[in-house]
Amino acid sequence: MGVGGVVTAAALAGAVAVGASGLGPHDDGAWRGLGLRVVDRVTRADGDCVANSFGQVRELLTTAPCTSLSRLLVTLADDKGTVVAVSVAWVEFAERDTAGAFKRVEDVHGTGDITPLSARLLLRDEITFTAHHYDSELLGTTVVVAEAEAVEGAATPEFLHRVTEVAVLTPRP
Repeated sequence: MGVGGVVTAAALAGAVAVGASGLGPHDDGAWRGLGLRVVDRVTRADGDCVANSFGQVRELLTTAPCTSLSRLLVTLADDKGTVVAVSVAWVEFAERDTAGAFKRVEDVHGTGDITPLSARLLLRDEITFTAHHYDSELLGTTVVVAEAEAVEGAATPEFLHRVTEVAVLTPRP
């Protein structure tokens, strides 16, 4: 499938892919502090958190449903050839207590997750997010979850964790 076919398929699936040239200057600002620039990004909004989750996280969402889900997959690069992929999910609930309960389960490694967007939407090979480079934030009734993985080059675990600390503060698409 050519680029046009992938973009068309992504659009039909409700995903929006944007090359770095389509981003405003504010989108790169937070990443510049880490020596990174946005290469590509794709976003998707869903109402069905259960279908887009797995493990104990999914089990919790069947009894405590979310009200909305937005996901972002972004690739970032530095001037040394390192490419990092970042998955961010904004999971919104009707009540703050429910959001807090979700965060407590989500924050335990190995309990499941919100399924990241496919790297194929960015015309890349699939990326396995391990949750070893992870951060989350409770903002009112929304839990923001971020994971990062090195795709090319060398990125230390400490650097990847700093990337997730910035990612949880990224504005919701």
